[in-house]
Amino acid sequence: MSQSRDAVVIGGGLNGLVAAIYLAKAGRKVLLLEAEETLGGSCRATTALAGVRASVRSSLLIALDPRLAKDLALQGLKFALRDIPTIALQQDGSSLTLARDVNGTQRALAARSPGDADTYRRLRAEIFTLARAMRPFWCDGASTSPPDTLLSRLRRTDAASLLAGFESDTLKAALAFDSVAPFETGSALALVWRAAQEMCGLQGALALPQGGLPALMEMLAATAQAAGVEVRTRARVAKIIADNVVAGAALESGEEIYCRAVLCSLSRRKTLLDLAPKGSSGFSETQKLARTSAQNGEGSILFLLNAPADFGSANARYILADRLEAFADTAIREHRFPDELQIEAFVPTIADPTLAPPGQHLLSVRVQGLPLMPADGWPALSVKLVERVTAALERHTAHLRARIVGLDVQVPREEEPFSGARLASSYRARIATPVEGLFLCGVAAEPVNAVSGRAGRLAAGIAQAWLAREKRG
Repeated sequence: MSQSRDAVVIGGGLNGLVAAIYLAKAGRKVLLLEAEETLGGSCRATTALAGVRASVRSSLLIALDPRLAKDLALQGLKFALRDIPTIALQQDGSSLTLARDVNGTQRALAARSPGDADTYRRLRAEIFTLARAMRPFWCDGASTSPPDTLLSRLRRTDAASLLAGFESDTLKAALAFDSVAPFETGSALALVWRAAQEMCGLQGALALPQGGLPALMEMLAATAQAAGVEVRTRARVAKIIADNVVAGAALESGEEIYCRAVLCSLSRRKTLLDLAPKGSSGFSETQKLARTSAQNGEGSILFLLNAPADFGSANARYILADRLEAFADTAIREHRFPDELQIEAFVPTIADPTLAPPGQHLLSVRVQGLPLMPADGWPALSVKLVERVTAALERHTAHLRARIVGLDVQVPREEEPFSGARLASSYRARIATPVEGLFLCGVAAEPVNAVSGRAGRLAAGIAQAWLAREKRG
């Protein structure tokens, strides 16, 4: 085995970098291993579009841990936009604006449906009240959640049922987009989790970081270097070496690295079934992990345009989702392309022109509910995805097709599957594994898949406590 470290962190995305920095600042000798050539994970800049400094999969922040800027002294972290409204676009050309200003939103809803306006105010008040109570659990890593009658109900409730009281199909579909999987049991809690997040000091806000997410990754990489983290790229881990207790990590190159703790950014399934020693998870969890693989995921398209996409309102997030029922499309379960797409669109260069070359603009698109392994295969369906998305968006922004000068497509990839139980479990339960000294620090340790960094911070604290105990023992 090569030289020993206190900890090895697998994965150089946001959470991996954060975990490595916190451990290094605590005085630990840390090696971070990234399989790709560059750091950043899903937040790294596209390489398919020359001169573009934006990631394909992410453009907006909804859940970045506010403690990171203070704890890690990220002085360069600025925001081009700090409170972005959501606009639901309808097929008839009209739109519905959902802002954090509940009074303004209620007035807009009342013009269409007084009943929807009253239901919205009541439901939002309930959700935000519970969100504030849940913040210590979801945002600070508290071990127990507060007892609450509404919480108990939402654990057993899907978001679709919660939203069924609205009359407007557009309103139901727009709110359902943020519930991740609106027909899954417990998905109502995803709406509460979203409301519990704080961006730029504003609860439930959306924000665009100056310089995009790649700029945040550069700040973290520089902070890691200054903290003494040893970083190695193009270093793919083949297996975690352990016999009930972590002993190290082996690379595909054949090199073995001794360490006393491993923090892994990969999914729980990938970590325990593919990297950890066979059988180390125990029969029950191994069987559970083998059964619970995600069937669908999220695709992304980053369009490079020669003029900004004009949706009629600047600096807004746009949702195209006509019906709540479309989220339950059986095509996904049959590994087919869905008949209706759920689309989020945002034009980041209106607020931050530095993300694209001079005179050009970006249109960032996310599409939910796509099959992970379609029968026709993604190489062929990528073209269909771009065509379908372009046609849907062009109904709301004229001449879009003629303005496209480049694009980068990311098809769905396997991520941690959504579950209500995951939302209701503690960080410690999601971070811990059956192998002593092995901890999850990526999105698998988050309540939902999101760009946060919170899992990295909390996993580092748990690993640091383990290292202190293990050394004394």
